[in-house]
Amino acid sequence: MPITNVPAFTKIPSRDDPPAEFSADVDSFLSEIPDRALASNQQAQEVNAAAEQVATQAAAVAEASAAFESGVNADRWAAGDYSDGDAVWSPTDGQTYRAKADFTSVLDPAADPANWHNLNPVAQAKDEMTRLALVFAANF
Repeated sequence: MPITNVPAFTKIPSRDDPPAEFSADVDSFLSEIPDRALASNQQAQEVNAAAEQVATQAAAVAEASAAFESGVNADRWAAGDYSDGDAVWSPTDGQTYRAKADFTSVLDPAADPANWHNLNPVAQAKDEMTRLALVFAANF
């Protein structure tokens, strides 16, 4: 994303200059201020927009990272109470699942797609995190 460059002043007046040159330099300097102000405002808007994109992408990366970590650190499934978002791995197929809601689980997650979301392959979360990091790096 290109960011507007604020133009430099053509010449900054110096008190050491002769009066006629100083006066002309001041006039030139003052005439350039409005363009610099407009460019500065444009630059600020672009930087703020970029910051919003960074925040959005950082949130997506954090979400992908959390999904990846929860899958890697999942406990072995056992019958019992689970909260929305809990991750477990199935002893029947070795895959990782996330609870869709708060409920009492009596079926192995591999046999209960109504209550469990299959997170596999876990590598997808890592791939998505890598993709988002590359998008972020390319744009900023």
